[in-house]
Amino acid sequence: MSIFLKNPKKLLKIGVLAAILLSGCTTPITPDFSAMSKKYANVLEQYQIDLIFTNIIRASLDHPLSFLDMPNITGTGSIVTIPGALATFGNTGPFVASPLSGALGLVTPSLSMQVGNSFNFSQSSLDNSSFWKPFLTPIQLDAAKYFLHNHIPREVIFSMVVDEIAVSYPDGQEKKFFNNPLRAEYPEFQKVMYQLLSYGLNVQSILNETYEGQPMTVAQLEKNYGAGYVNLLAGHGMKLIPANKPSNNSQVATYQIIKSAPEFKLCIKQNQFRNDVIKNYGSDLLCQPLANSNPNPAKEPQTTFAFRSVKNIYDFLGQVTDAQLANPPYLVTLLPTEDTIAKKTNESNRYALFVVNRNKNGKTFSTMDALDDNTYSIPRENNGYSTLVINILSQFQALAKSPGSIPSSPAVLIK
Repeated sequence: MSIFLKNPKKLLKIGVLAAILLSGCTTPITPDFSAMSKKYANVLEQYQIDLIFTNIIRASLDHPLSFLDMPNITGTGSIVTIPGALATFGNTGPFVASPLSGALGLVTPSLSMQVGNSFNFSQSSLDNSSFWKPFLTPIQLDAAKYFLHNHIPREVIFSMVVDEIAVSYPDGQEKKFFNNPLRAEYPEFQKVMYQLLSYGLNVQSILNETYEGQPMTVAQLEKNYGAGYVNLLAGHGMKLIPANKPSNNSQVATYQIIKSAPEFKLCIKQNQFRNDVIKNYGSDLLCQPLANSNPNPAKEPQTTFAFRSVKNIYDFLGQVTDAQLANPPYLVTLLPTEDTIAKKTNESNRYALFVVNRNKNGKTFSTMDALDDNTYSIPRENNGYSTLVINILSQFQALAKSPGSIPSSPAVLIK
């Protein structure tokens, strides 16, 4: 003990050494990168939802749409441990000496820690022709087919992608049904849509048969395709049908090559509604004509569908928003078909297509402050199909995005 009293510098060195030893025995603390990445994923998800909702509100206000993408994200995390010692002068502790002599009364090891993390990301504008051309192109049937499953109501998909239904009658008249809730005749569109859905209207994969070349004799077929021409043609999705019926021995039988290729068609395949479909909408709406039927298109109605582009879906949802915020309000509601799985049975708006509030407080799924000084939001509860609509629209938008639509990084770098 006398040694420490006579040489306080040694005591200081021992105290510092003790602090270092303590820090070495302490379990190192590392940044929680898992929590950081989850937090970023949540932020990015909300960013994408808010961007879609913002453009729906812009469409309702007749403002130009604008899209941004976040192609790159880089993050850093660091932790620094700083050991030290706290010296106390005085008469406390096991070592007593006069402060005037410079001796230490007590040495307390200490450990300080600094933790930091940061993210840098770039925002790229999609306002270019490579993005807008497919964005303005009508949605193809194969894309709509992706969403026609039993867990997604057909009435939701058709309300989003079908812009109008036109029926042409044999007397030359034509009637159009517009899918716009701001128009007075909108209930007529819903009536026709639900009638077709009750018949079983759906996107079906069918074989489209077309003539391949001119009718040929057996000798010509063998010359062009060999002796096993039947199997060779079948291997390429083709078949033969008789092209003529020889009435005497001088005529030679000829055969027509039919090429079959799969394609998607918006049609009805339930045969029990065949007569009603032909009478009201024409036989072209049947997926496959019946073998015993002999339709006469000149005496039947003809039905055509106009499909929306992704941009038009934004316009339509803007119209839905305008309708429910008008005076008096009109909330677009899609009554369930027989295949619809009932969800949110305890909510009054469970069948509403898209629910938007203006300047209302409460828990929200998405919120945006518009240029008209109003705050618009999708409520977190009792919001009908709103979250499903945002989900489907984001996927349609991703399908319409071409590889060259995103500018090379960096664009706008935000730290």
